[in-house]
Amino acid sequence: MAAVDFTTELDSGITDRVPAGSVVHVNSDGKFALGVGTSAVMPMFTFQASDDPDVSNDAGDPSTEKGVSVPINPTGQLMALVAIGAYELVSTAYVADSYAINDPLTSATGGNTAGQLAIGTLYTDMIVGFVSRGEVDNGYGQDALAFYPFPVFPIPS
Repeated sequence: MAAVDFTTELDSGITDRVPAGSVVHVNSDGKFALGVGTSAVMPMFTFQASDDPDVSNDAGDPSTEKGVSVPINPTGQLMALVAIGAYELVSTAYVADSYAINDPLTSATGGNTAGQLAIGTLYTDMIVGFVSRGEVDNGYGQDALAFYPFPVFPIPS
């Protein structure tokens, strides 16, 4: 098995930093949009943060400022893992809650929790995966949520 990934830019309407591990989907413009809500879309999980040096490097204008970093190859694009991969993921981008093993997960498309994992309702929300081990240390001293990505689409009304 191999990881399934997709690469594109963030939608221009996203102005805040998007951390690695955020939930995204591809919108009609072919760009990443945050969260999934109740829409039947393929969920993905960002591998990089929007301000990582290989994505964005706005260090200043070298023609007018001394000592600024000149980026070699920021692509402006993020890579995301598609929710059909046979792997367990761990993300720090989640809403603080009481998570139990096998809880279904979704992600809001708006507000201050857009793109963050949260407990969802099967067949109502677009489910992006299921809790595997709950809250864990991500190996870097940060709390994270361990889950298996697996899309479950909402039932149309």
